[in-house]
Amino acid sequence: MDDTTATTFAEMAEHIGIKPRLLYPVKTVAQVLGVEPSTIYDEISAGRMRYHLPPGRRQGRMVRPEWVDEWIEEGTHGTL
Repeated sequence: MDDTTATTFAEMAEHIGIKPRLLYPVKTVAQVLGVEPSTIYDEISAGRMRYHLPPGRRQGRMVRPEWVDEWIEEGTHGTL
């Protein structure tokens, strides 16, 4: 698969050698997208990206691949 055919987060992750998972840590999401983790945390704080925080934890936000896809779609096709 080349860069032009990776259209979903899961495909992008697989392309760079990250195994498929139900949830990914924020640092992995940032790595796949080529941004700093602070960018993802900012988007989470602003309510633009969904996340899951396991019960009883204060740290360790996790993100589903489809939530990343939704965030990308909204950012590229959202209203101006």
